[in-house]
Amino acid sequence: MSLTVRHEPDADRYAVYEGDELQGFIIYEHAGTTLRLLHAEVPPMMRNKGVGGEVVRVILDHLREETSDRVQPVCGFVVTWMRRHPEYAELTTR
Repeated sequence: MSLTVRHEPDADRYAVYEGDELQGFIIYEHAGTTLRLLHAEVPPMMRNKGVGGEVVRVILDHLREETSDRVQPVCGFVVTWMRRHPEYAELTTR
């Protein structure tokens, strides 16, 4: 499975595609210098295959490399993923 994550700022989301087929997304909102990750959605047949985690990882890597914004995980999936990946914890407080 070859996944591509795209930032779609007009839709306030990061979306993951396999080819041209949408496989999941995370909706966000900016609140000043904080990116609030509000909702993750992956179709049932794509769950537990790393799709949602790949989107979170790309978002956090983008924030780390391109901005000084912090992240506020609101979505339960993102909160859990970030707890399992403490290497991204500084993004919540910077």
